[in-house]
Amino acid sequence: MLHLQFLRWFALICAGVVVACPQSIQAQSLFEILKPSWTFERHSYYDPLSAEPRAAEMKVLFPARSSSVPFAEHPGQSTVWDISVGDEIPVIGWTRGDKPEGEPTAQKKFGFGVWFPLSFHMIEDMSKDHSKPILDTDYRFGVMLKAQWGLPSKWGITHQSHIGIRYVPIAHESTHLGDEFTLNARIYGDAFQRVNVSYQYWELGGSFEPNFFQDGRLEAKFRGGIMHEAFHGGVGWYDAELLQPVGGTVTLSNRNIEPYVGAELFYSPDPDTGGLGPFLSLDYRNRTVYGYNRPSQSTPEQVEGSVNILAGIRHIRRGARITPSYYLRYYHGVNPAGQFRSQSNYQLYGFGVLFRF
Repeated sequence: MLHLQFLRWFALICAGVVVACPQSIQAQSLFEILKPSWTFERHSYYDPLSAEPRAAEMKVLFPARSSSVPFAEHPGQSTVWDISVGDEIPVIGWTRGDKPEGEPTAQKKFGFGVWFPLSFHMIEDMSKDHSKPILDTDYRFGVMLKAQWGLPSKWGITHQSHIGIRYVPIAHESTHLGDEFTLNARIYGDAFQRVNVSYQYWELGGSFEPNFFQDGRLEAKFRGGIMHEAFHGGVGWYDAELLQPVGGTVTLSNRNIEPYVGAELFYSPDPDTGGLGPFLSLDYRNRTVYGYNRPSQSTPEQVEGSVNILAGIRHIRRGARITPSYYLRYYHGVNPAGQFRSQSNYQLYGFGVLFRF
């Protein structure tokens, strides 16, 4: 499997470097390599784009309007809460020539660290159904490795430019349809199915963060990568056995990879005083439309390009622990909410706030 091969290559390269060193300095070099530069400190290596869906961060989208979901008690557009709670918890890192805590790596210096991403996501229908049902709750947790290299001042870019890698060797996502929604959906009889969308996955992405201005006022990030189901070749994102009705089954998924690209631009305020700066963030994913009732597993699933766009202002306050961003969001594509990922042409738009620590 690709992610296991990636780990083997990384281990072999590290072992080769150690073996190639003269014996007189091997012990000292190995000690210097293994000694961490920091523990439990925040370092800006491959921070998630604002538009990255299901990122481990704090977001509140309200008020927002969304397309009606399948088996809603009253079809039609809804006013919803869309909430994400989480954090990428820094654990340990090795960095050469690092800047102060919270800053990226210095020019021509390398940084590597381990994070634990933990997140919770919820969407609630506030308008049509009397019980204000929870449409979906998602939980994510795993292990994340991130590395960053400070680019030299060449080709018109400044010392504040970087390239990076983010590798998630294993993570888990579990999604749950709300009980109130499930009870209301009984009006559809046997046509309603409750599917357990729960899986392990790995992810690999790359980042290019150029800066073409000497004062560092315009920050740019360009990303690309893949997300892949971890353990089952030819099996995708959900189990065949239904939670409801008991004993029922659905057709297994056979597409288990989703590529993505993204970009973000932010014009920062005065680096000495702080203030407000505009930003634009975009995420595009080639997502699977879950086909629970396909004739067979070999029947190809549909895919749909799904775009998430955030545009707004970010408030930088020097010395503050929280950096808020206020934005308008527009999403179109496959419904990202758990079981409803069988729904294409889904729309969500509204006003939100992102809190970064």
